[in-house]
Amino acid sequence: MAKKNGAQSVETIAGRKIVLSAGVGKTNVDELKWLTETVLAEAKSWTSSGWAYIADCSQMSPVSPAEGGQLVEMTRLFVDANCKAFAFVEGNSLMLKIQAQKNTQRSETGVMEGHFATLDEALDWLKNDMKI
Repeated sequence: MAKKNGAQSVETIAGRKIVLSAGVGKTNVDELKWLTETVLAEAKSWTSSGWAYIADCSQMSPVSPAEGGQLVEMTRLFVDANCKAFAFVEGNSLMLKIQAQKNTQRSETGVMEGHFATLDEALDWLKNDMKI
């Protein structure tokens, strides 16, 4: 069952060490702080072995600089908690892809990231290429 707060929702992928978040519409810094805390809580039992994060932003509006800063901090915290890979589901939005790439670059973590049109593509990449 997904946990929800405003535009954000969080759930785990059954049988996999993957946390999935999905957003719809416009989000804000408070929702992103909740998202960070909730994802870290969901992944807590996997910090010794590693885990992956999927952000389904295909139905999200682009974020402001303040929200972008929160996403950079979120990336750092996830990597500190042994997140091995980030998969972004962006549909066909070039703007969302560019924002996600810039936020990951600004985090200066070097975490592996992939960008996909669909959730199934992201799950396949994590399984086949990242072994998660």
